[in-house]
Amino acid sequence: MPGHAVGGSLAAMDGIAGVVGVGVDAVDVDRFRLALRRRPRLADRLFTDGERADVAASGDPAERLAARFAAKEATMKALGSGIGSFPLKDVEVVRAGGTGPTRSAPSLRLSAAAAQLASDRQVTRWHLSLTHTSQVAIAMVVAEGGPADAAVAEGGPVAGPGRT
Repeated sequence: MPGHAVGGSLAAMDGIAGVVGVGVDAVDVDRFRLALRRRPRLADRLFTDGERADVAASGDPAERLAARFAAKEATMKALGSGIGSFPLKDVEVVRAGGTGPTRSAPSLRLSAAAAQLASDRQVTRWHLSLTHTSQVAIAMVVAEGGPADAAVAEGGPVAGPGRT
């Protein structure tokens, strides 16, 4: 039957968008902070320049970096792939506009191998929620899919064949 749940996900059928995948990940902030201290270049390997710049002014960048790391792993889970299926920098947590409390909600930008995998899975829209305390950082990612001619989105639908 069109649109019914199959194996924990909804198929995009008859041009109707549905959930392609859901991913959740939690990171122990203290453990992540320790890893960043022990391996000074780790942040450069895991995060884009934009991600590092976005958290640099915060009181504790490790909390925000841990949330972004959780988002990268949750994205892999939402795509149904495992760790190592693409470089972690291929998933970037971005915030559009504003600074401080006026910043907009985070969204995802995929590139290279991650973008190709999302395209192969017909993902057209991403939903991201991040939260953290001094102890734990959690990310929830939902990948939404559409018709076969849809383009991969940065936080929402993008122009493509038949789209404006």
